[in-house]
Amino acid sequence: MMRLRKVIIIVLIPVVVWLITKYILRPSNARTLKSHFAHRRIAMIIAHPDDEAMFFGPTLNALRTLASQTNPGSPELPETNLRIICLSTGNADNLGEIRTGELRSSAAHFGIPPSNVIIFDDPRVQDQMGIKWPTDAIASLVGPYLMDVDVVITFDNGGVSGHGNHMSINDFAREFLIGQGESSREVWVLKSTSILRKYISFLDIPYTYISNHFFHGGSKSERSLVLVSDVREYANTRDAMTKAHKSQMRWFRWGWISLSRYMVVNDLHLL
Repeated sequence: MMRLRKVIIIVLIPVVVWLITKYILRPSNARTLKSHFAHRRIAMIIAHPDDEAMFFGPTLNALRTLASQTNPGSPELPETNLRIICLSTGNADNLGEIRTGELRSSAAHFGIPPSNVIIFDDPRVQDQMGIKWPTDAIASLVGPYLMDVDVVITFDNGGVSGHGNHMSINDFAREFLIGQGESSREVWVLKSTSILRKYISFLDIPYTYISNHFFHGGSKSERSLVLVSDVREYANTRDAMTKAHKSQMRWFRWGWISLSRYMVVNDLHLL
């Protein structure tokens, strides 16, 4: 009897989480997503090939869905207004050329064509774990690609994994995009979490909603956005990793794909 109760509880938890997400909490986020991202020109700035799938999959899936909803019947999907800007080839293990192709293949899973994937190979911003890149170097590289952009999406100051390269992009966003008073361009950053929350997959969804919507009421509610992938969208992100980023699929990547909350939920915050 006790064992049966445990099985019922294990089954009920994901069902309840899914129902709360789909019918109660997700509609309010859809409104925020539409008001800030619909018909806007968007640039996602990442540090390495695979960042887009490992960390930003729910965001890219949501933007693709939004584009199809706001342009019904149109052949133009997010490729018309979304580009990925990657600051390095990820050449730490001398796989830069391979990983460049993998990023373009991964982007295709989210409806983004190769022409909208910009990848740099500059000596000032090479893939190194403990290194912070110079913000002026980042500015000189990405600046020309942001001239016509309305919205920038990137890492917060924790860089999700504490990677110095990730955090450098946030420094750039704060110093050059926010610090210089470019109020016409919105900058949204992906929130870093504790180690515990990072590896509890969909179980982190309720806490993410509570912390974003009940602790940030009033005018602040429009400055945060929770994006949750359904089963189909999760599978798309998984395929972007396993089928596109094959050079990165070591044993621990399977753990990330199975356990990471960033595979199923993103919470973005407006700087």
